[in-house]
Amino acid sequence: MNASITLAFLLVSATEVFSQVVLTSGNNPTLGNTQRIVDCDTTGIAQGNSGSNQTWSFTSLTRQDSSVLIWVASSSTPYAAQFPTSNIASTNDNSNYNYFTTSSANLLVNGTAGPVLVIPDTDPELFMQYPFSYNSTFTDNFSANYTAGGTPVTRTGTIVVTGDAWGAITLPFGSFPNALRVKYLISTRDSSDPGFPIVIATNVTSYVWFVPGRKFPVFEIIYTSATFNGVPQSSSKLVNFDAGGTSMGIEPISTNVPTGFSLSQNYPNPFNPTTVIQYRIPVSSRITLRVINVLGEHVVTLVDGMQGPGVYIAEFNATNLPSGVYFYHIRAGSFTEMKRLIFLQ
Repeated sequence: MNASITLAFLLVSATEVFSQVVLTSGNNPTLGNTQRIVDCDTTGIAQGNSGSNQTWSFTSLTRQDSSVLIWVASSSTPYAAQFPTSNIASTNDNSNYNYFTTSSANLLVNGTAGPVLVIPDTDPELFMQYPFSYNSTFTDNFSANYTAGGTPVTRTGTIVVTGDAWGAITLPFGSFPNALRVKYLISTRDSSDPGFPIVIATNVTSYVWFVPGRKFPVFEIIYTSATFNGVPQSSSKLVNFDAGGTSMGIEPISTNVPTGFSLSQNYPNPFNPTTVIQYRIPVSSRITLRVINVLGEHVVTLVDGMQGPGVYIAEFNATNLPSGVYFYHIRAGSFTEMKRLIFLQ
């Protein structure tokens, strides 16, 4: 291992124990994160087997549509009052929102809201608990009360989450020799009585792949089915991947919009073995931040993905690197800049 952003994942070789790849609170979304979700044709795409040492190849994905998911402060949304315990929300249209509470221990789903429907959970859904790795599992019950078309609706649900597989995954944008697959089973039951009993049951089975160094899943296969008073009504399959590639260890420290792009000197400098690099983005941009050695050879990519306006810091860990002079280089649209850093053991 040359270098890494050591917040949550340990980079390991394919022969090492997979349990070293662990999801932690470093995987929680933070203010300013973005995800570029690419939906794909589902023909011939299957999740494969569970268990250890699997091999998944999804190189022939056919792209159909894409959207950008943005993570914002829940307090900045129009439905903040209905979700007082949330600290972050996601949206892809600035109209409909999903609400969450993040902590060092877990990630909670508090409900959804938009112009048509507002569903605040009375008992939030435990979506992830930390640490989580291969063979980890947990079950949680959740509930909500809301109104649809003037009729009160009661929702009850259960989520079962399991680290059901690990192995190597190949996607159109790269291969990852060490991937964790997380299986989600989510069942909801919405009951109402607008003059006659109505029960809508929904079952969602999702297979979600995480890889070292990436905050969000790189690939998902999602199956959904629904019944109306016990009669099957619909079923669907969704396949997507995250083309944004938000890296671990990248944290926004301000959402104030800078007047221009800039790259600051790392601090501390010299350092041993970690240092932080601050940069400023005035507009949403695809950011790449890389470290190279004095020979111009690539050492590590710290950032590679879309980010919204703000001030960010990235951590560079030089453990196992030789002492010496290195350079870090940022590219954001037409803006580029390079600075020097010094690692002293």
